[in-house]
Amino acid sequence: MPKLTICIPAYNSERTLAESIESALEQNYPDKEVLVIDDGSTDATAQVARLYDVRLILNEKNEGIGLTLAKLMKEAQGKYVIYLCADDVFTDKRFAGDVVHQFDTGDSDIGVLGRYFYFFRDGYPGAIGVSRDENILTQSCCPSGMAFRKMEVEGTNKIFVEMPYIVSQYLKMWRWSMFKWDVVAARFHPGGNTGTKKSYYTESPFMNWLELLGQPLRFNEGFIQLKNRAPHLLWQEIRLTVKHDPDVLKIINFWLYALVALLVPSFILRHLTSFYRHRINRNLVKIIMRGEK
Repeated sequence: MPKLTICIPAYNSERTLAESIESALEQNYPDKEVLVIDDGSTDATAQVARLYDVRLILNEKNEGIGLTLAKLMKEAQGKYVIYLCADDVFTDKRFAGDVVHQFDTGDSDIGVLGRYFYFFRDGYPGAIGVSRDENILTQSCCPSGMAFRKMEVEGTNKIFVEMPYIVSQYLKMWRWSMFKWDVVAARFHPGGNTGTKKSYYTESPFMNWLELLGQPLRFNEGFIQLKNRAPHLLWQEIRLTVKHDPDVLKIINFWLYALVALLVPSFILRHLTSFYRHRINRNLVKIIMRGEK
């Protein structure tokens, strides 16, 4: 059996890391290692990791999620690599075996595997949102559950494209496939998720995607996120969207998201998005488990 490495990047994750490590160790594929990198945490993340049978690497300083993802790939001893963020969990113990089976018996030119996933929040049963994105680049913004044949990669800390940047390197050499069931439950905890921290928004998400893709990415729904987390970037991102993709002016959703983001005060918008997530969306979404359609 080929060896597989489950890679966990962790930064100030003392509250959630144990559950993620346990989820990785419970994978029933026998020849596996769990590799944790503590990216310069200032809390007890490393102490939590040392309670488990994992290989722990300590970054002397905080290097950022993108560079840590690349370092995990380099340090992994397995032929295949699965990522799991330090606040997320696998939904099925057989997933690691599924990854090895797909790589070993599937098309030999497949180098990266995507997946569906759902969001949950502590204290709220079920899902509060799902990701059914079938674009391998955009769906990899969340690293959890992404699987790869091991190879040398470069990392970047440009916001929103940390994992897509790694995936883009694979697509120059390999094809991709996707598990169309919810491989991972991704924990949503404002202030804990990277994308919910105001300090994360140091540059233009639109321009980073443009540089990576070579074409505009319609970031319409992201306008709401920017208003809530980085309002100083909002008008710039709307202007860039129109400049590089004038056809968005013909799309009603663009106007809807742009106008709501521009006109609704942040304190109201945050309550509205929370109400939608917990009172409406959670009743509309459906978790897809292994073997279901």
